[in-house]
Amino acid sequence: MRIGKSDRRITIQRYTTTTNVYGERRLDYSTLITVWAELMKTEGITERISTNQDMPVQRVRLKIRSSTDSRGIKADDRVLYDGKYYNIQGIEEVGRQDQLILFCQITGTNAS
Repeated sequence: MRIGKSDRRITIQRYTTTTNVYGERRLDYSTLITVWAELMKTEGITERISTNQDMPVQRVRLKIRSSTDSRGIKADDRVLYDGKYYNIQGIEEVGRQDQLILFCQITGTNAS
């Protein structure tokens, strides 16, 4: 993997249960790892029909270095990249634990 192409900073987040000051359980995302990634050629924007409306769907592929931490990424985690949240649709291992490709789709909610 050419390290020079990994010029995008992404954060992998995992859905966790936290407890607020009142002792109530709350479901929220927390940061799992922050890594450098290579933005690979995207498929562009497609459309899907949801609740009788055409919704734009943006998909991206992000290539990251494989490490002990990154091998723990699951398909139900999400990616924060460029102020947008992406659901992980799939994970592909490249080489022998050398790189991982994350297939992601935008969720439609922006980071605040």
